[in-house]
Amino acid sequence: MEEFTVHADVMQEKVDNLQMYIDYLDRAQHESHKEREKFVSNPLNAYGLIRRLQQDWPKWQNYTQKPLGTAQLNAMEELLSNAPDSYDMTESLKSMDRIEKTYDLPASHIARGLLQQKQYDTQLPVRDCLALAQHKYETGDYIRASMWYREALRHEPEPNAELINAVLGDPREGLDLQFARTMVIRGLGLSDQSMSRETIHASASDFLNKSSPKDVEEFISYYLAQSDEEIAKEMGTPQTPPTAHDIGCRGLFPKRTNLVCRYNSTTTPFLKLAPLKMEEVNHDPYIVMYHDVLSEREIEEMKQLAEPMVNGLSGSDMANISEPLEIVARVAWLVDPSPFRERLNIRIGDMTGFDVSDFEALQLANFGVGSYFKAHYDYLTDRLTEGSSPLGDRTGSLIIYASEVPQGGATIFPDIQVTVQPQKGNSVFWYNTFDDSTPDPRSLHGVCPVIAGSRWTVTKWLHQWPQMFLKPCSPRRQLVERKS
Repeated sequence: MEEFTVHADVMQEKVDNLQMYIDYLDRAQHESHKEREKFVSNPLNAYGLIRRLQQDWPKWQNYTQKPLGTAQLNAMEELLSNAPDSYDMTESLKSMDRIEKTYDLPASHIARGLLQQKQYDTQLPVRDCLALAQHKYETGDYIRASMWYREALRHEPEPNAELINAVLGDPREGLDLQFARTMVIRGLGLSDQSMSRETIHASASDFLNKSSPKDVEEFISYYLAQSDEEIAKEMGTPQTPPTAHDIGCRGLFPKRTNLVCRYNSTTTPFLKLAPLKMEEVNHDPYIVMYHDVLSEREIEEMKQLAEPMVNGLSGSDMANISEPLEIVARVAWLVDPSPFRERLNIRIGDMTGFDVSDFEALQLANFGVGSYFKAHYDYLTDRLTEGSSPLGDRTGSLIIYASEVPQGGATIFPDIQVTVQPQKGNSVFWYNTFDDSTPDPRSLHGVCPVIAGSRWTVTKWLHQWPQMFLKPCSPRRQLVERKS
């Protein structure tokens, strides 16, 4: 924007200079040949005209053709070489789709900046709505596509629309027919779910081709005037039952009443001098949160150590390595010794009572808007091969939250109905295995999509063999099954 503004200023200065010369030459108009002949009959006028045409005008012609603002154009071109590409655009659309579906947000709310009862001062312009609609249409989500096409149609024309459309194209061209087509496809798909996609599309085209322009116009006006609820009720939109993951991310898990907060002064001898504030999250399996374990200064120190960061990849379930990987965050590993790493490892030892000296590396991660992590297990039992993990399985996991996340980004345990909201400076710790070191499937966990903000975390996995004498393998306590 800075380069573009300077370029516009340079071009405006050129226009101003040309206008100044035009004003300087401004004379009365000579409408007839006789008037023009009279003008050049004056020797001073004739001389001045010839001199200007021979000496001045070629220079002004060169000035009009002289490229100005090229430095800014070159700078913009260089900046745009690093701009988001089509892959980034697709990922952004997927992130918006993920937020919309996970948190069950209506298109009309998102378009107006209302996210989970929180009103933002940003609203989506028509082209943003249209891009979301087209993405959902292409992925076969015709119900949500129709709602986004409707939001695009509802938009008032933007200021200077004629000029902007001349450059960017008119987003409303053919939009009404595409909305009608999507609504017809939506209705056909709901009425007969056995129909193939090709058959539905062909039937929709046939229906619109046989309809008169007036009928199509009335059809569009009718559905534009209805509310989301009225359309869903009339068309019988199926309500897909939310998954446990969705319910937890929406904050709808039942609240626990038998949990307490206390000072932990017993895990290590040091805690007798400086006990940690500990909050119980769940009893079985054991999950606790420690408060104020990372200071603002240490968070800034951590971020300076986080460069360079690389793409963090994940499958939907780490136990299912056959699934395609996807980028879920930016990550960095603190492998080299540093005062920050040493202090934090000592603190992790105080929180867990475990020995971390055999594996001191820490993983830093940053989740952006729409980023998430599908439900997975941290234990490696199903993936361990001889020599693949000399430290043994991941007995426990600890996550430290290093940023405030205004909305979304919770750590969720769907099978035991536990949601942990990220709180800056706090950490959450849980066991991945039973007392006999066999995997505990109840440790299944994931990360809800980030709605607003940026989710910074420090992750530490506590391995089995270094804890041989600190947490010896013992017979498993009887598991009490949670009744559904």
